[in-house]
Amino acid sequence: MQRNNYRNINQFGKSLYSEVSSPTTYCLNDTLSQRFLHGGNSTIYGQNSQFCQRFWGEYCAQEWDDLCEVASKNTNNTFPNSTTFGNINNRTYNYKGLSSGDMVIRNTAANKYLVAMGDCVPKYEPFDPTVADSPMIKYWVSGSGQNACVPVYDVNPVDIDNDVVMDKILANPKIALDILINIFNTHKREYGSVDDLKDTKLGRFFAYNPNIFVDNTNNSSSFY
Repeated sequence: MQRNNYRNINQFGKSLYSEVSSPTTYCLNDTLSQRFLHGGNSTIYGQNSQFCQRFWGEYCAQEWDDLCEVASKNTNNTFPNSTTFGNINNRTYNYKGLSSGDMVIRNTAANKYLVAMGDCVPKYEPFDPTVADSPMIKYWVSGSGQNACVPVYDVNPVDIDNDVVMDKILANPKIALDILINIFNTHKREYGSVDDLKDTKLGRFFAYNPNIFVDNTNNSSSFY
């Protein structure tokens, strides 16, 4: 009996969708051509969709390239950020006034500098479930069911001065001020000080803003 020559759906998908399955074609800005290319699923196309916000955060955290740069220039400030929620002293961080491009930078930082996520576990789902070779996108869910994800951020002093994402944040700290405070607090908690950052751009930013970066161990403004 002749064996069938049917291919696995994953093989079929890769050969058919290799040109259009990349999320970059769904997520760079929000254009009419995206609708023609990918159909009418409004939940996955356009830079401000939740799936695209997740995608840019992961993609650009791996390497900031020209596509990230273009996405970060989007000045639309109509849509909210739907991926990361920050807080300062248990108060929700206000994203008001941040553009879609700012959100790309923020979501990138939230992925790039994350070292732990308390009470949460990662989950994955296809970016576009209708495309066989669509990449998996990560999101976080509470392990206790209380929706109390507690991110911990930190940086490496050795290479932080060559980090384009941090440069963009320091140029406009409102994009991720809560993340900067989290990094400061992590360093103080884990190493006892931020001495190893003192000769970096980030360290100098901490030092120039002692009213923001407070030593929680003695409730006083401190850098060293």
